[in-house]
Amino acid sequence: MNDLIADTKLAIELEKKGYDFYTETAKKTSNPLASSTLKSLAVREMEHLNRVKEFYQDIAGEKKLKSDWLKGVEIPPKKEEILKPILQKLKSALDKKFETDKEINDAYMIAEGLERDSFNLYDKISKESDNEIAKKFYAALAQEEREHYAILEETLQYLNNPGDWFKKEERWIVEG
Repeated sequence: MNDLIADTKLAIELEKKGYDFYTETAKKTSNPLASSTLKSLAVREMEHLNRVKEFYQDIAGEKKLKSDWLKGVEIPPKKEEILKPILQKLKSALDKKFETDKEINDAYMIAEGLERDSFNLYDKISKESDNEIAKKFYAALAQEEREHYAILEETLQYLNNPGDWFKKEERWIVEG
């Protein structure tokens, strides 16, 4: 149980760092897609943080979880569900030219590292824990972190190579 408590404390710190990073980086970029993506991921990280804190309170004996607590975390949202609000916010800025600069790429690389670290930790906890709630909870978080990573990859591809992104996503046929 001590390992689970220590791992959960680490999970809380990772989620805090992720939230802070996404929030602060979103404020520093004027790129609509990058800003929208980072703000959306910040919201998800805050949701994770709150859920991990609730789980910590349970395993530390501070506050018992409700019997149906896992219902909200068993099925993480699919990438498309997370991407939808990002793309809706972007619609108003579609006429603008998106230019990728080194700072946005660097921010995305850091963000991908945060998501990868979170995935690795949650996957490890899920596989090694004897606690059934921990197994399910951290497996769901790991899957969602994997989706966050995929979102970052996809939006970065769009920022760097919008033509290639449209070819892949829209399955354009190149005639000539």
